[in-house]
Amino acid sequence: MPHPPVTPPKPEFTAQEAVYQDNAKKFRPFSFAVKDHVLRYNLFVPEDTAEPLPLVVFMHDMGSVSEETDATLRQGIGALVWADEAEQKKRPCFVLAPQYSEKSAFDDYTVGWAAEATIQLIEALCSEYNIDRTRIYGTGQSMGTMMLCELLITHPRFFAGCFLTAGQWDPERMAAIRDEHVWIMVSEHDGRAFPIMGACMAAIEKAGGRVARGHVDARADEAAKARFCKDVLAQNAPIQFTWLDGDSVLLPGAHIFPAVHHMSTWKWAYLFEPIRAWLFEQKL
Repeated sequence: MPHPPVTPPKPEFTAQEAVYQDNAKKFRPFSFAVKDHVLRYNLFVPEDTAEPLPLVVFMHDMGSVSEETDATLRQGIGALVWADEAEQKKRPCFVLAPQYSEKSAFDDYTVGWAAEATIQLIEALCSEYNIDRTRIYGTGQSMGTMMLCELLITHPRFFAGCFLTAGQWDPERMAAIRDEHVWIMVSEHDGRAFPIMGACMAAIEKAGGRVARGHVDARADEAAKARFCKDVLAQNAPIQFTWLDGDSVLLPGAHIFPAVHHMSTWKWAYLFEPIRAWLFEQKL
């Protein structure tokens, strides 16, 4: 008798991630109507908006697809870290976390309606709030990274910079992003993201683009993270392709399943403060 499919468990929060969980309360839920669809989203508005401020747009993974507007705020810190009080003191910004109700990026390198709807939502928010249009930043994980790759291709120079984690896209088309400012982080043992994104980087270089590379232990201390990021940026390229070494993304006693390295990547990626700082240095 066949067994029912088993859904891989999501990695538990680390102590480092847990300190950001209360930031979910700082977001307000909204909805945005576009044609025959409704795009739910969460928005963090900083206290002082007298001066134009950047907008960080976080796009979640497929595991967080839901009709519940705040699902994206409960599956990791990709949105929450930017709204943290300490982070806001250094890098004040608006934070947008769309909530996708269906799968929105596919393995055949196509996207659903939500991709363009997200662009329209960003435009609408820029008209409503004091957002600096020269400093719109995209970030995402897995499905969210895939969506952002497509949007970087179809909307060049829309994002001032992007931080992409645990994802991949079409190597035959990714050369189009060679002049964008992008930092990519994957796990070395991610069976899809690491090799396919590597092929994307090769395509970018074949087209004349420049790519910096580097790797680091996911659990490196802050000083080591700073040295790693400094060495990558010293290569003076608009695109950084970086990976987390071997099994370093796995927690002690982690349940092992096929996608565990993939799903563990973003547990560590958003804890790299120098990458967050790099993102905010980008401007159109």
